[in-house]
Amino acid sequence: MLFDNCQPRYLPHLSHSELLQMGLVPMAPELWIEPDGEAGRYHLNKLAQRSRLGDRVYRELPESRPAQEELSTVLLKHLLQCHADCYRREGQYLYCLPGGFRAPLEHGEALWNASLWVADDLVIMEPRGDSYTLTAASLCAASQWRLEDKVGGSLADIHAVIPGFDSVLLPKVERFFQHLKVERPVVRYNWSLQHGHTLNRRPGSEGGEDEPLFYRVERQSLRRLPASGAVVFTIRVYLHPLSQLVEMGNALPALLRAIDSNPPGMQQYKGFDRMAAALAPYRRLAGESENG
Repeated sequence: MLFDNCQPRYLPHLSHSELLQMGLVPMAPELWIEPDGEAGRYHLNKLAQRSRLGDRVYRELPESRPAQEELSTVLLKHLLQCHADCYRREGQYLYCLPGGFRAPLEHGEALWNASLWVADDLVIMEPRGDSYTLTAASLCAASQWRLEDKVGGSLADIHAVIPGFDSVLLPKVERFFQHLKVERPVVRYNWSLQHGHTLNRRPGSEGGEDEPLFYRVERQSLRRLPASGAVVFTIRVYLHPLSQLVEMGNALPALLRAIDSNPPGMQQYKGFDRMAAALAPYRRLAGESENG
């Protein structure tokens, strides 16, 4: 089971109902990673996904290795200094106390190894000409994309399937990547729905329509590495049964309004049109709640 039984930590649809938006806000560097008691389940999921899917969840271009090594060094320092209550060295291993697991400090695949320390997926983007290219990633909790389709791709290539991205957001995203400062990392949040609680949501792995709906949130951070100039993109996925939102005040009615307010193309891209039957009981509950 890879979903959280506690109430959602984040409800991003309350602050931004639109799905096609940058939504970047400054992040204190010490908040880069958020360790918690769920880390162990994500660690096991990564090991299972790598065993099952191999290089479909971890890929690298050879030229990315300096950036991988730098990320590994920066991440280890961050975990030991900013989260000393959660992480400690044990010989050649890093021990995650809340997760209850140990992972090697060094490994031939630097980025993959570093990704095993945290719940987040890790992506490295490096400057190539006027854009940035995905040169390495550990991606075990994908949200409807395949790493093998994106590695080596530019920002435009990576986001080409998102309706309206090229005309609305691409120029802004390109500018942001060019001007991101080492000392000014940022964070953003995505929200969506899915049938079932599969964490690694590659295309073709959609849950059946008879499976319960889950509220899926991605906490995404971006920070620049000082030596290589690469941008590190972290993705932490949170999954919650949609039923949890029923008892959270305006959370459910606001979610349904957010779904309906997005353009038809985006609703189709997110699969909301295929969830109409599953959403019907929630619409009735929301209506009853708003009508007293």
